[in-house]
Amino acid sequence: MDLQAEVALALNPALFAEKILGFKPDEWQRQVLNEKKRDVILNCSRQVGKSTTASVLALHMALYKPLSTTILISPSQRQSAELYDKVYDTFQMLPHRPKTTEESASSLQIDGGGRVISLPASEATIRGYSAVSLVIEDEAARVPDELNAAVKPMLAVSKGRLMLLSSPDKRQGHFYEIWSDKYTFDGWLRIEVPATTCARISQEFLDKEKKELGSRIFAREYMCQFLDEAEFPIFMREWFKGKVVKEVPHGAKFVRRWDLAATKPKADSEPDYTAGALLAKYKGQYFIVHMKHMRGSPLEVETAVKVTALNDASTHGPVMIRMEQEGGSSGINTIDHYAREILDGFDFRGIRTTGSKADRAAPLAAATETGNVFIVEGNWNIRGMIDELCSFPSGEHDDQVDALSGAFFDLQNSYLLPDDPASLDGISSLGSMMSSF
Repeated sequence: MDLQAEVALALNPALFAEKILGFKPDEWQRQVLNEKKRDVILNCSRQVGKSTTASVLALHMALYKPLSTTILISPSQRQSAELYDKVYDTFQMLPHRPKTTEESASSLQIDGGGRVISLPASEATIRGYSAVSLVIEDEAARVPDELNAAVKPMLAVSKGRLMLLSSPDKRQGHFYEIWSDKYTFDGWLRIEVPATTCARISQEFLDKEKKELGSRIFAREYMCQFLDEAEFPIFMREWFKGKVVKEVPHGAKFVRRWDLAATKPKADSEPDYTAGALLAKYKGQYFIVHMKHMRGSPLEVETAVKVTALNDASTHGPVMIRMEQEGGSSGINTIDHYAREILDGFDFRGIRTTGSKADRAAPLAAATETGNVFIVEGNWNIRGMIDELCSFPSGEHDDQVDALSGAFFDLQNSYLLPDDPASLDGISSLGSMMSSF
């Protein structure tokens, strides 16, 4: 390659991507790759190529800027490693790879060039570096804010640049603030890439994702919209209109999920309720069969759980029973107690939960929005349950939402082993259980 062509590649990362890597950038990718001075924030849909763009830029910096240091940051070591792997895989695509002085699982050093380092989002690991040329923060909406303060000093002397790329999350944190506050952060290049603008993502795929995720989560993951959990309800009242049926189809699979609150109400307090949702699944459709909703002492709650289990078995046959397991030893002890003393003889397991209540409710909301959730009429407070669902997450209580979200998860993941092996112990016949109560 002649000198003029080599200079052109050094000055134009987009040209480098196209001519050397065989990757034709979209217009927004070309703009990001060729930006020389400004910090960059990308608010992008999933699967539009933001990580690919970042990996090309990191490799180009290492190849054409001697003594440069590019740091890759993500919320976890696994995610940082994935972005670094893209950089390294892109390096392997080079037709004439230069020599390296370091090639490891987290660092690439080009002989006579620059260095690319992958780090988890830890303030302690970041502070060990100085004179950094470029910091690429992947999934920035989920990176701790403290990291942003730790990054800035190491860019000051080198006049390095910061590149934030992410799909949006909540209306808080440094990624949201930088994206939305154009007055304070006026020097940034802002680029938004919703999925509908990416020719590589088909409308058929987007329609399927919207159906499965629901419009709220779809808007966040694919349409670049920041969401506040308390901003508007996750469930809409119209989704339940015409969805009340008389019975569950024969052959359905049942689960009763409990969300416990063992505190009696007092004159000056409004404690949570204990909620036990009975949900059935049949050929991709879900049926809310019953909701036990009560307040009581620990003994009263235990009695209700036991009586409900007997009634469910008598009416519906085998019913899985699942209960949210709180963290720590107290959660383990509660599940052990129920497994050995209250629900011995039933298919009972404790299930640990992760994520926010809103995130856990999203799959159920998506199924409800697409018309796949029905309510079975009966002697229970259907209106009260719908009222709670439609006021969530800003309503006063969310016990029934938690119970239903858990039951939906259980029916989708019924193969999961219990978190506590004790919940498998003492499985005896239902007949002996009923006769001893």
